[in-house]
Amino acid sequence: MTRGSREPEPGTVWTAGQVARHLRIAESTLRTWHRRYGVGPHNPQPGRYRRYTADDVTRLRRMRDLISSGMLPSDAAKSVESAARDGGSPGEDLAQVLAAARALDSGRCLRVVEHALGRQGVVETWERLCRPALVAIDGDQREDPDCVDTEHVLSWAVSAALHRVPRAADRADRRPVLLACTETEQHSLALEALSAALSERDLPVRMLGAATPAPSLGHAVAAARPVAVVLWSQRPETASPDSIRVLRQHQVRRLIAGPGWPSRRPSGTEHLGSLSDALLMLTGHL
Repeated sequence: MTRGSREPEPGTVWTAGQVARHLRIAESTLRTWHRRYGVGPHNPQPGRYRRYTADDVTRLRRMRDLISSGMLPSDAAKSVESAARDGGSPGEDLAQVLAAARALDSGRCLRVVEHALGRQGVVETWERLCRPALVAIDGDQREDPDCVDTEHVLSWAVSAALHRVPRAADRADRRPVLLACTETEQHSLALEALSAALSERDLPVRMLGAATPAPSLGHAVAAARPVAVVLWSQRPETASPDSIRVLRQHQVRRLIAGPGWPSRRPSGTEHLGSLSDALLMLTGHL
């Protein structure tokens, strides 16, 4: 296995060396965390080499991220083990985050999303908590157009939690992925989820965000020299051909995402159907 490899699939096991390389920490650090704080492979067999499951790797990544953010290792271990022990089901998380959003309790909403991210990572949290919650709140607005405040609370909490996922360090030998919305598209949450998921895999990202003018996109591509550009459009009226035309002037992989793009995709582009699809395509290319 090499650096920046894919996440372990459910049911597979990794050696301590593979986990250490994947998380960019020393094997001795893994041993210390296991010996001092009990954060390691669940149910290791005495006298056998340690083997780590996908859930073990998720817990260890959370331990690394908490320590990197300034938390003491002992406190980080307590947080990780508490989340693993007390974590609820996706259905319970969804009920909690919806209740918090509808009560305009942004702090509680943020805590639920952060807890889910620490327990199950970006992809699972986005697909099983954030997206269903956003769909449910959108349904509320269809019945009561004045409840935009609940959408703002939920969107803020999701965005804030995703922004707290540690970002990959710059390296001269790795070109980034550039993420941008088309020039009239204001919805950027899905791109923020992709940015966090790539960062979770220690891959470099440059985020331009909402409503990126086509000329500015071209300038960013020339400056950042990305390996790929992902353009997001939420609605058909924002699927701007100008951004595509600008990208055709550069030697870069052109990826489009979002429900706004037509079924017949623009020439020279590839379509990303989901967050998981995007990760498979981008991590394989990088």
